[in-house]
Amino acid sequence: MKREEKDGAAQFLARLRRDVRGNTLAIMAAAMIPLLALIGSGVDMTRAYMAQNRLRQACDAGALAGRRLLTGTTVTTALRTETLKYFDFNFPRSPVPFFEAANFEPAITIPQQGTLRVTAATSIPTTIMKMFGFNTLGISATCSATQDFVGTDIMLVLDMSGSMNCAPGVSGNCNEVEASNSKMSALRSAATSLYETLKSAQDQLHSNNLRLRYGFVPYNATINVGRLVYAKNPTYIRSGNYLYNTRVTPTQTNTSTEQRYTSKSSCDAANGSYQAIIGNLLGICTITTTTTTNGSPTWGKFPIDISQYVTGSSVSTPTAPGTRSSWAGCIEERITNNVLINGGSSTSAPSDAWDLDINRIPNSDESRWAPWWPEVVYRVNENSQATETRYCASQASRLREYYNDKASFTSYLNSLDPQGSTYHDIGMIWGARFISPYGIFASSTPETNNPNDPDNPVKLRGFNVRKYIIFMTDGDLSPNMNEYTTYGVESLDKRVLGTASGSTAQLNRHLQRFRMACNAAKSQNTEVWVIAFATTLTDDMRKCASDDSKAAGISSSADLIAKFQEIGSKIGSLRLSQ
Repeated sequence: MKREEKDGAAQFLARLRRDVRGNTLAIMAAAMIPLLALIGSGVDMTRAYMAQNRLRQACDAGALAGRRLLTGTTVTTALRTETLKYFDFNFPRSPVPFFEAANFEPAITIPQQGTLRVTAATSIPTTIMKMFGFNTLGISATCSATQDFVGTDIMLVLDMSGSMNCAPGVSGNCNEVEASNSKMSALRSAATSLYETLKSAQDQLHSNNLRLRYGFVPYNATINVGRLVYAKNPTYIRSGNYLYNTRVTPTQTNTSTEQRYTSKSSCDAANGSYQAIIGNLLGICTITTTTTTNGSPTWGKFPIDISQYVTGSSVSTPTAPGTRSSWAGCIEERITNNVLINGGSSTSAPSDAWDLDINRIPNSDESRWAPWWPEVVYRVNENSQATETRYCASQASRLREYYNDKASFTSYLNSLDPQGSTYHDIGMIWGARFISPYGIFASSTPETNNPNDPDNPVKLRGFNVRKYIIFMTDGDLSPNMNEYTTYGVESLDKRVLGTASGSTAQLNRHLQRFRMACNAAKSQNTEVWVIAFATTLTDDMRKCASDDSKAAGISSSADLIAKFQEIGSKIGSLRLSQ
């Protein structure tokens, strides 16, 4: 090549190097390939994420549905059908597979008793990424549904004051139960719906040699637990003499004697004592007459022998000669602290407030319970008990299974008799005491494999027993100074007030006791639900529950039934494990 030609070529290349016109097009052409890869991966990965999420939802739904039918260690046809039905509803596999997923069959296994595992793996086709040799993206999901097979105890603490005879929204004195629309009728239906809701869970527990039990603590101004406590251990109830606020009527006896000479037959006819002088014809006949008169009654605390009364025997009423009475089962509470429990904000009971100590085992008269004996209790200057309110609450029921025995469950509900006033504290105290595994109903074998143990073990078949209290009331706490209650007659006994006085102080102290009782229950790992039925859900009621989601104000009978069903569903619910 000639020199001139070489110089021309070099000059052309130099001009081309300096000329930037059209460079953008070239750069874009060069960058298109990685840009398509970036966009394509984003689009396809988004589709894969959405498909993965739906596959996970389908896996969870199928596992939960199938687990409800699991009773052993075999994947039955019915179980597989139910699992796949819910799986395919959330991630259809036919006739058009969701996200065009490749054909696959979920694996259903039982890795351990009580757990159902579902595993699914497939792939979905790519769109843009096919250009780069990536034709599919894999997705998979593995999930398990487990129902905790642990013993479950449920204690229903139920307000049985007289207002439960009224219909929701009705106030006043409802003496007659309105069978069709009373709050009591709604409660019976709601509690029965709880039993029905939990029937499936109870069946599964029972088939695994475990149990779900129910107990009841109805309360008003009294608590009827005495016979159950006595049956558990007679030494837990006081005997001998117990001081009651009563009255004593002194008697005065006048005696006169007459002696006369008569025959024995005449003396015998006069109920006399005959001393013969001449055989049976003549003798001294001594006739004695006795006249008893009553003096003025004296009111005060007097000892009365309760030894036979606490056995349930019918005994002669000491304060009413000629009448008899027998123990219905209500109790007077044991000693408490009326100085530190002063209506303040503390929720921890003093150590010497044994009425609030749900786990203390009675070992002295001060720690034992006394019988509530309405026939012997009088207020000062009260000559007749007819004006006094004396309602012994319906008898409580210890925890029992009621397995396949709905009739007995509903029969107990039908036996409840609402009457009297409202003392929330005494209801919660005994609800906590009846469900505690450490107090008077503690099992002799704290860790047992025996599902027939009538007491409250800490563990059953190796697992802690789950405990629930459902507390339901239709009104505010309403103590009365002159009513004979579990704490005696407050105006006379001052067990709660101590040196304080007035109905406001009495109310505040009972409210504080209620808060302490709620705290005592929850400290035993008991989950507490609170329902205010046709009344205001107060702050004290709300805080009594384990958390705000477990406190509810219910206004209608239908809502009460729905709430009990909801509680039952949550108690007996399945849980997902990863």
